[in-house]
Amino acid sequence: MEILGSEFDDSVFAKSREKTVAPLTSYNAKLCEPEWFCEEVTAEDVVEKLTAIKFRGDLAYRHQDFQKALDEYSSCLFLVPETNIAMRRDLQEGQARCLCHLGRHVEAMDIVQQLRSEATNADHLTAVLNLEITVFQSHGNVSQTISSFQQLLCLHPFNPWNWKKLAEVYMNLFQTLSATSKTTSGDTKHCNGFSKEFSTLTKTRQTEVNRHYQALDYRGPVNALISVENSSVRESNNQTVLEEVVALETKGKETVNGLWQKTCACFVRARLLFQLVRFQQTSFVLESNLDAQREIEEQLKLLQLREEALNLITEVMSEDLIPETLKEDGQGAETCEIALNVSTLTSIQSISESEFEEKWFKKLTVTFCTFLVLYYKELHVLT
Repeated sequence: MEILGSEFDDSVFAKSREKTVAPLTSYNAKLCEPEWFCEEVTAEDVVEKLTAIKFRGDLAYRHQDFQKALDEYSSCLFLVPETNIAMRRDLQEGQARCLCHLGRHVEAMDIVQQLRSEATNADHLTAVLNLEITVFQSHGNVSQTISSFQQLLCLHPFNPWNWKKLAEVYMNLFQTLSATSKTTSGDTKHCNGFSKEFSTLTKTRQTEVNRHYQALDYRGPVNALISVENSSVRESNNQTVLEEVVALETKGKETVNGLWQKTCACFVRARLLFQLVRFQQTSFVLESNLDAQREIEEQLKLLQLREEALNLITEVMSEDLIPETLKEDGQGAETCEIALNVSTLTSIQSISESEFEEKWFKKLTVTFCTFLVLYYKELHVLT
C-alpha cells in the first residue's frame, strides 16, 4: 500500500534526451578607425548611415563649425523616420543649438516651441527647458531665462545645480541693478529705496534703524519701515504694519532688495541640497559637489550674508528637505510621479513667475518682515 503523496512520477525514471550542441559561429567585430564616419558611408544599413551623419554633425559642433554641424543635423533629420522620436528630438535640439550660436535665435526658438508642444514626459520637458535657457541666455533675455529656470525647478525641486544656476542669474541681475541704483551709506548700501518719500527720515533716526537692521542684515524692507514710521501707519498695530511692509516688498517691481533676498535664498538652498547628497558621492562627482559648495560660500560672502539672516533663510528653504527621500542625483520621489502625469507637465509649463515666487520666496519675505517689524516697534517705544 502506497503512502499518499509518496509516489514518483514516471518521468523521473525516463531516459534523458541527448542534447545536441550546435557549433558556435565566429563573430567578426567591425573595426572602426578614428573618425571613420567622416568618410562617405556606402553601407546599405540605414541605421549605420544615419549614425555616421549624426556623428559628423557632433564632431563639427565640437570643433565649433556650427554651420557645418547644422547642415549635417538637417540632412540626418530628413532621413530619420517619424517613428524614431528619440533621435528626431536629439537632432532638433542640435539644430537649435547651432542656430543659437549662429545668432539665428528666432529660428532656434521655433524649434524649441515645437519640441515643447510635443513633450510627453518629464525627460522631454527637462531637455526643452535646458535648451530654452541656452537660447535665452545667448540672446540676453534675462526675464525668460529666469522663467525657464523656475519651470525647471518646479519639475526638479531637489536639483542643486539648477538652484545654483538660478542664483547666479539673480546675482548678475542684482549686481547690474546695484551699479545703476542710488545707494545709501553704511551697511544699507544695497537698499535702493521704494520711493523718494522714504528718504525723509532724520540721519539720527536712520542710524538707530540701521543699527538694529545690521543685526539681521536683511536689505529688503528697511526703507519700507522708514516710510511706515513717517505715515499714518505709525499708530497701527503689528499686523497692519506687517501687511504694509509685505505689500511694498511684493508689489511686483523687481528691486535690488528683492534680488538680494532671492539670490541668497537660491544659493542657500543649493548648498543645502549639495550637503545632503555629498555622502552618497565619490570621485569626480564628489569633487564637483565640493567645488560648487566653495563657490556658493564665496558668493554668500560677497552678498554679506550674516549668521542671523542665514539661519532664517536656511530654516525656510529647507522645510521640504528630507534626506531619506533624496536620491544621489538630487531628485526626489516627486519627480517619478511627475513623469507619469501629463496634466502636471502641462501645469508646470504654464506656471508664472508670481506663482513660483509665491511658493519659494513669499514666506521668506514675511519672516524677514516680522523680525524687522519687531525692531521697529522696539525703536518706537524707545523714542
